[in-house]
Amino acid sequence: MNDSMLGRFFGVVVRPRTWLNLLFQMLAFPLGLFYFIFLVTGLSVGLGLVIIWVGIPILLVVAGAWWLFGAFERAQAKYLLGADVPPAPRAWEAVNGVWGKLKAHFGSAATWKDLFYLLAKLPLGVVSFTLLVTLGSILAWLVAFPVANFWDVHLISWGNGEGWTPPLWLAILAVPGAILDVFLSLHIVNGWGWVCARWAELLFGAPPQAAAPAVLAPPAAIAPPMAPAALAPLVSVSAPPNAPTAPQMPAPPAPPEASANPDAAGPSQPGSN
Repeated sequence: MNDSMLGRFFGVVVRPRTWLNLLFQMLAFPLGLFYFIFLVTGLSVGLGLVIIWVGIPILLVVAGAWWLFGAFERAQAKYLLGADVPPAPRAWEAVNGVWGKLKAHFGSAATWKDLFYLLAKLPLGVVSFTLLVTLGSILAWLVAFPVANFWDVHLISWGNGEGWTPPLWLAILAVPGAILDVFLSLHIVNGWGWVCARWAELLFGAPPQAAAPAVLAPPAAIAPPMAPAALAPLVSVSAPPNAPTAPQMPAPPAPPEASANPDAAGPSQPGSN
């Protein structure tokens, strides 16, 4: 476990994401300053000149520019920070007509989230700039200790040729300290890059998920052909519902039963006494 932790700590220097995060932080402040000046100036001038109709084309140019800036920031967040963000939306492509396209663009929540992200880029860029300057200054001082001791140079001057030169023991300790500071600084940059990536995902949103493919049911098994004898009971012929029925004939009366005693069957014969 200790080897794994040491590998993760010292392996930060060989990860491509580390240097991409560092590049993002280096670009954050100048880009944030440019966005803020351009957008605030353009929106202020455009809104102030709307009354004489000159401000309308200015506002349209500024709106198009902030869409391009938002698309560029989405690409930076995706490829430099590794954030899971979608590309810049094109809401106007789904409608026709100039007025419909304007309503679709300015009615989209993503348009105003992009503007907020661009304006918030300046304070975040200030944090990135301060972080890089602080970490760089600490590293520069640690590197300067052994150099100043070796060349006998005053790091702090009191005037009149007097100053402070780091002693030998401090110069020796500064060497491993500088090496350790490099790895710690890169981890701090990665941590701040993780925060910036989550901020980008919060405002830009998650990319749309692809629909899961439909699962086709297996074809039903084909039933074996049935024997004719088995099909016979299933076939029934029924008369049409309105077909007239044949009249039923009354049954003939049953013949009288013959008596078993001939004497009891008829009248007595004379002279039978």
